[in-house]
Amino acid sequence: MSAFSRPGVAAAVLFVTALVLHPAVRSGEWLPGRAPALAALLVLVTVALVARTLAGTGPRQIPAALLAAGVALTVGAVGVDGVQGHRGTLELVPGQARSHFDEVGPDGRALGLRPLGFTVGVERVLSDSGVSLVLPGKSEPVALTTTRAVGHGGFRLARPRTALTGGAALLRVGISGDGGSTIVDLQPGKPAEAGDLRLDVEQYYPDFELEDGLRPHTRSLEPNNPGAVLTVESPRGSFRAFVLRSMPGVHRVEEIGRAFSLLAVEPEVSVEIDVSREPFAPLALLGALLALAGVALALRAS
Repeated sequence: MSAFSRPGVAAAVLFVTALVLHPAVRSGEWLPGRAPALAALLVLVTVALVARTLAGTGPRQIPAALLAAGVALTVGAVGVDGVQGHRGTLELVPGQARSHFDEVGPDGRALGLRPLGFTVGVERVLSDSGVSLVLPGKSEPVALTTTRAVGHGGFRLARPRTALTGGAALLRVGISGDGGSTIVDLQPGKPAEAGDLRLDVEQYYPDFELEDGLRPHTRSLEPNNPGAVLTVESPRGSFRAFVLRSMPGVHRVEEIGRAFSLLAVEPEVSVEIDVSREPFAPLALLGALLALAGVALALRAS
């Protein structure tokens, strides 16, 4: 223990720790076990600080003791959270709720589903890239943004990110012909009534084109040239209608005397949220405050 109290030993351990941490040093090429090595170095730094505190005397011992206690508490809390904590991602679409998230290990390896212990849902996507969350026990939705995390049930929800799924949350379809004109909003999987007609979305193409002039497909997930195949049920039978936003009224079903147009599309987006559970994070913060107090007292004493 006395060896660790020497300034040269502590300085050498700190130098190696900085070398492993520095982004300019590709330690992964010569140090495959980077994370365990870094943890061991941090423990050695803590031991060195404690050893110097025990070996010291006089008025400087109190600041050193605070610094050593703070570093020990922070390293211990972070280490326990690394073992017992959980982190991963939660992926939802607006209107969906889940009670599990996809957990990942420290090395980024997928560990499977882990229960949250409660249900979290996404009500809608906000204009500032945030989302409105529905949480149990909350009378109103809670805003989660890129700068504001939300804590619930011992978990921390943060960093919402959105991406297009290639689907449609809503299609606005115009119907004209016999009996006048009307507009109906369609959600895939939820048929809607329009007078004596019943419409449903059979297939949606966000960026429609004909491959080789024959087979319909989509060029991308972006809604650049949206089109859809609709199922139309009427008193005269069931029919299919193709609608393309760039060509309104292109499809007319002569049997029922109606023409169909795609007026607007609301693209479907998925939301990915970071999930973490670090029960000893308050202790790590307390340790950091103790260490800062020790440094402040040492500077004042000198």
